[in-house]
Amino acid sequence: MNETQKSLILEAATTVVESAKTLQNGADIGIDAMKNFSRFSASKHSFEVYLLMDASFAAIPEIEKFQSAIFDFEGHYVKLRNLIDEKMDSKAAKPSFEVLENSFESLKKYLA
Repeated sequence: MNETQKSLILEAATTVVESAKTLQNGADIGIDAMKNFSRFSASKHSFEVYLLMDASFAAIPEIEKFQSAIFDFEGHYVKLRNLIDEKMDSKAAKPSFEVLENSFESLKKYLA
């Protein structure tokens, strides 16, 4: 992995965590919650696209753990994709968010 690729992946991962934090701490229901989920989903997609630069990236343990943490965290909010009146439980999502943050720190160390 070259420095440009590392930089792109780190930038995309940072955006995922920032949007996850907004989702975690933002509205639990309604249009604002849906908007936050949309931003998170877009950030996640961008991260996944950067991994397509080289198929071997997906096999890096730190990336695998980060992707798994994204998936677990997203599971708490996925209903916001279609249901505006569905109340999300951010307290239940907090442990998954903490795992996401920890896996991001590991990924940052790997990419440094």
